[in-house]
Amino acid sequence: MTGNESGNSNQGTANATSSYTIYSAGALFTQDELATNVMIKEAVWRLSNGKFQLFLPQSREFQELDQPSLEAYIRNTDLLEVVKADILLVRFDGLELDSGTVVEYMMAKFLGKPTVILRSDFRSVSFLPSCEPYNSMVKNWSRTIEIHLNSFGIWAELFSAERLAHSDSESLQGSMNAEIGTLQKSVDEVAKQVIAALEAVIEIKSPYPPEYHEVVYQASRYAPGSGFSELMTKSKLEDIVQRLKRNGTL
Repeated sequence: MTGNESGNSNQGTANATSSYTIYSAGALFTQDELATNVMIKEAVWRLSNGKFQLFLPQSREFQELDQPSLEAYIRNTDLLEVVKADILLVRFDGLELDSGTVVEYMMAKFLGKPTVILRSDFRSVSFLPSCEPYNSMVKNWSRTIEIHLNSFGIWAELFSAERLAHSDSESLQGSMNAEIGTLQKSVDEVAKQVIAALEAVIEIKSPYPPEYHEVVYQASRYAPGSGFSELMTKSKLEDIVQRLKRNGTL
């Protein structure tokens, strides 16, 4: 974890919930992205004893695929889940960030929603003097914690230990056993750091004065357009706001 936290601590707040819904924003276009999303979801759920439950857009069942504008419908349903979530987990991997993930992130930031950025890609944007890992426009937003991991370094260290633990590591079967063991342990290591960040970001207050906490959510019904206000009705939004209040994540 980089230790980069924006916002004020809200230590001592007693939340009424035993679990939080986390919207997992990130790429879902390749086999490794789809598989890794599921593995991180399972590890975070298991290692937090069910306290943090990730919602994966890739696993949502579309019941109405005959929409007049399917693209707008998919976008709106994703943004609705962003609004509903207690916290966002944002996957900022790659030299160029996934544009859809950035939109979801900015929606959360304009709501003042607690957010954890996870980057497991150790590459940097080399043309910036400070060698930042991604565009500085998405950095330093309030109520946000960043985790930057060197995934290859974590893998190499764990794989070395796994090979030593398998006496037949020079064989194909032994090597594969070491790789599978490394896979599970590396995902668990990522999940542990994510859980620590989620625990910390819950304690950061909204950047808005109290009188604006609900107002920004009310305004969010109208900004996206394309039928979003019809999908997120006034009564549905009221239910969301009340639940986030109870959870201490408004």
